[in-house]
Amino acid sequence: MKKSLVLATAGLVMAFGVQMQAYAMQGNTVRPGATYRSFNLRTTAPAICQRACLNDRRCRSWTYVKPYTLYGARPRCLLKKAVPRARRDRCCVTGVKTWRRHRRY
Repeated sequence: MKKSLVLATAGLVMAFGVQMQAYAMQGNTVRPGATYRSFNLRTTAPAICQRACLNDRRCRSWTYVKPYTLYGARPRCLLKKAVPRARRDRCCVTGVKTWRRHRRY
């Protein structure tokens, strides 16, 4: 079942040019709530959190928490199962995953 779903999704990507992408990172923004997974990061790189969301089929949005803000000395990644409302806060960087259709030439 899982394999056929992956193959069907791959077929959609090839047939219709649909691809998972992330919106640009939103600096100084947090999306509170809907976290289903969180983990510390070894480096201060929001792109690692963004990539983790893009590679997780359950993830719809993400929040990178800067070190020494909400969770102590280490940066933290929060993967979200929904897209909570964005709020301005210097603690974080956030983003949303979306499907986009690309023109095939």
